[in-house]
Amino acid sequence: MISLAEYTQLKAFARQDGFFIGLLWVFTFACFVGSMTEPGLQIGFISGVTVSPFIIYYRLKHYRDRIIGGTISFKRAFTFLAYVVVDASIILAAATFIYFYFLDHGQFMSSLQQSLAMPEIQKTITQAGVDLKEVDKQMQIFSQTRPIDIAFSLFFNTLVSGMILSLLLSMIGSRMRVSKS
Repeated sequence: MISLAEYTQLKAFARQDGFFIGLLWVFTFACFVGSMTEPGLQIGFISGVTVSPFIIYYRLKHYRDRIIGGTISFKRAFTFLAYVVVDASIILAAATFIYFYFLDHGQFMSSLQQSLAMPEIQKTITQAGVDLKEVDKQMQIFSQTRPIDIAFSLFFNTLVSGMILSLLLSMIGSRMRVSKS
């Protein structure tokens, strides 16, 4: 059991780390959206998705080693990472809502439709066994989705996947101990 002061400290450090992870996720989202018109930005998207778990683990390790003295229980590690993921997910959802509500004006959907109209993309979709009429139907549904619904969906997806990641990273982070030499 941790004290109130330790819990307050945990939340404060998690909030800071959640803010920076949230900014990383916003950058990653921006690269994804930008890659619709500028394919070179896919590198930023792929990099952001790839490095996120490592940065999150690094921040847990920093908290464990430098803030609380080198050991951490699974429960405390998971609590820390859960707060990080919730805060980062809120930031990403807010940025997504702002983008789709104020900035996009249908540009994302237009880029997506242009990509799907390319013969090589249609050939790939057909080879995957997907009916192009079904893709068009899904595009119609997506085009009618409100920005708040997109933001909420992204929030929920990052929250769930982040909690699963937090479970794994908490197991790893709580097993490793810093030797005091």
